[in-house]
Amino acid sequence: MKSYGIISEFNPFHNGHQLLVNKCREAGAAYITAVMSGNFVQRGDIAIASKHIRTKMALQCGVDLVIELPLPYANANAQVFARGGVHLVNQTGCIDALAFGSECGDIAKLKRAANILTSAEFNSRLRLEMAKGISYPAALSRATEALDNTLLETVSTPNNVLAIEYIKAAAEQKADIDFYTVKRRGDSHNSTQITSSLASASNIRQLISNNSEIVKYIPEIACKTLKDTIALGETAELKNNERAILTKLRSMSRQQLAQLADITEGLENRLYSAIQTSKSVDEVINSVKTKRYTRSRIRRLIISALLDIDKSYTESLPQYIRVLGFNENGAKLLGKIKKTSQLPIVTKLTNSISSLTPSAQRMLMLEIKSTDIYNTFTEKIKPCGTEYTDGLVIMK
Repeated sequence: MKSYGIISEFNPFHNGHQLLVNKCREAGAAYITAVMSGNFVQRGDIAIASKHIRTKMALQCGVDLVIELPLPYANANAQVFARGGVHLVNQTGCIDALAFGSECGDIAKLKRAANILTSAEFNSRLRLEMAKGISYPAALSRATEALDNTLLETVSTPNNVLAIEYIKAAAEQKADIDFYTVKRRGDSHNSTQITSSLASASNIRQLISNNSEIVKYIPEIACKTLKDTIALGETAELKNNERAILTKLRSMSRQQLAQLADITEGLENRLYSAIQTSKSVDEVINSVKTKRYTRSRIRRLIISALLDIDKSYTESLPQYIRVLGFNENGAKLLGKIKKTSQLPIVTKLTNSISSLTPSAQRMLMLEIKSTDIYNTFTEKIKPCGTEYTDGLVIMK
């Protein structure tokens, strides 16, 4: 029986995610595991609903087991995000294939792109382009075009880019997994308009922020869960506590900023200067943004500052598998993982922390602290300690 893995954010779970889950089943998946970002996500933002709510939505819609992608990998560039996710998929010891959406829907083309992007000639050209002061995505496109212009579109669209990084990470880690892709349908990742029932997650989040109807874009049972969360005032947005972010940023020295994950080339100086004059988070972002430094990268730096995520957290790969929830099928798979994985399995925090290595404990304590901070960004502020009180999401 085949077991498929999906590296995900489900922010929130929507019809496009349901399509991917359904296609995995059609391809023969007896088990589906999601490696999911926690309360902070890859674009440098806060999740619209907590990881426990998003876990529940995923389980309601056909995912069997949800495990957490640790925060420093979730709030990271595509390479680090993919590296952490692939490592966890591989370390379960019993996931056969990694499934993902892509704009091209062609595994062979994605593998060809991955091979080019790991070649010595590509890396040389990439360094030359980066030296011109342009952003990494722009440099990547130019270097790829110079070697194979038929792949230019493949390396320039967001889902393809992540897919390529998954393939690269699997090769780097010598992971024995296959790949399965579903061609992305409906609105594009960066679309600002909704033209079908397959709306992008960013557009759905905007609808939620505007108190607009979302039922067309989210599977019915998951939509009810999310609407209940909205009604309880438990959805979250950065704007709900923006002053806390500015307070944290203003309290940091240049030296402290220099230690943040993904700070390079003296970027801390530009960030520090922007912080001194800005009266909003958007002002900070707009002041730092250049052709070289994208908005997403700056947003991730700001989240890293808020949560004290320094460079040391991603010097090694994730060192534990933290379970967020499962259904009856997922319980069977979890039993297998406990036998096949060489990483410790974390199901209950109070029973697990003391058994982990010091660096793994540090990572888990970061998750606990970040959730306490997340709870100040929900519509109704929640108390500390929900990492302990929310517990596993178990679906019968």
